[in-house]
Amino acid sequence: MAETLRRAILSGQIPPGTQLIESRLAADLEVSRGLLREAIRELIESGLADNRPYAGTFVTEVNADVLRDVYEMRRVMERQAYTRVWPLRDRAFRSELQRRFDQMIAAVESDDLSEEIRAEAHFHGLVYERCGNHLMPAFWQQMTQKIQLGFAICQIAHAPKVDFKENHHRFLECALGERLDDMLAELDVHLDRGLATIQFEAGNAPSPASLRTA
Repeated sequence: MAETLRRAILSGQIPPGTQLIESRLAADLEVSRGLLREAIRELIESGLADNRPYAGTFVTEVNADVLRDVYEMRRVMERQAYTRVWPLRDRAFRSELQRRFDQMIAAVESDDLSEEIRAEAHFHGLVYERCGNHLMPAFWQQMTQKIQLGFAICQIAHAPKVDFKENHHRFLECALGERLDDMLAELDVHLDRGLATIQFEAGNAPSPASLRTA
């Protein structure tokens, strides 16, 4: 049940700021309120929802300012991760990055937005796992929910988009290439595109009051 709600949130079916009303969700999903309550508790623990005293439980609000901060920190940490991993990119690293890229493209072609978002986070997470700094995977894990919400906003946004496959293929080429400077420059371009999409969408987003549970 928690996974069902998580997918609905990350796919944009239940937007940030939406109140999670137990009676309505239980009826919509045809589950007991006890089971639903446990699922919501898991969402709170993972950071996808927050409980506001005397108000209720809401999908975590991830506005443009929050995501700008997330992207700022991701830029710093990912640049450092690629700098550290560069001499460590052995055959296993290259093979795994290619495999995750292929999974991501397969998810895009399957038209499963939730799986696409998960696969994109999995692709970008490899460098944090393999860079040799034991704090990096924990950082990625801590930030991944907000980062995935950022991916979701990018995918459902009405802003003009570059070709997803082409965009990530260039990223992959640089990550497997010979020049660290090219990789760091592509990383900056990649993050700037995502942030620009988010900022565009935030400027055209409806107010929280106009949102309701899907």
